[in-house]
Amino acid sequence: MAEAKVYPMNAFVSVLRGEAADQAQLEMLAYITGSEAVEADVAPVAQALSKAWIYEQEPGLTKYAEGDIAALGNQVKVEALPEAEATRAQAVLDILASLKADNAALQAQVEKLEAEKAGLAAEMAPLAAKVKTIEAAEAAGENKVSVASSKLDEMTKKLNDLMAEVDKVKSQGVVVAGVAGDGAAADAGGDAGAADGPVVGGEPEADFGLGGDAFGGDTW
Repeated sequence: MAEAKVYPMNAFVSVLRGEAADQAQLEMLAYITGSEAVEADVAPVAQALSKAWIYEQEPGLTKYAEGDIAALGNQVKVEALPEAEATRAQAVLDILASLKADNAALQAQVEKLEAEKAGLAAEMAPLAAKVKTIEAAEAAGENKVSVASSKLDEMTKKLNDLMAEVDKVKSQGVVVAGVAGDGAAADAGGDAGAADGPVVGGEPEADFGLGGDAFGGDTW
């Protein structure tokens, strides 16, 4: 067993009270647990281990009032844990130190990811604005195409209506009605003349279609 060491009474009392550890208390905890050093964030565990050991060595301290312990003097002699118990205490403290390191690494990773997230958000902001602009332009383009399509449909309908009217006019003969009328009248006149006069065309007759002697008779 290591030789006992003397520490300030206030450090000793602060361990028993579980108070926040100052440098003097941390040094005493390191000595009791056989550790090279005890960090402040694992001090509560080292306090619990040391307190159990102190009460095991001095059971009467559990009955002392707070003022009675302080009245014992300005210093106190403390013994360290036996080697086996010290080894177990160090293993516990090492686990806590490892967890602390892992936590610090995770915290650093979280901070890095948060920074990357903020950077990506900053990069995405203008891209999102561009996407909105493109979407608006596409929407406007679709509207223009829709209007142009509507205009084209309207013009196509008008053209179809016009073509239908032309076909209707052609079928009814309105455009050639005057010509057809004149021709019909001419045909009718021709037919009437043909009944009274000679037939024109074909092989000429010997009497020119006048019949008999054209110059004969009393009426010539």
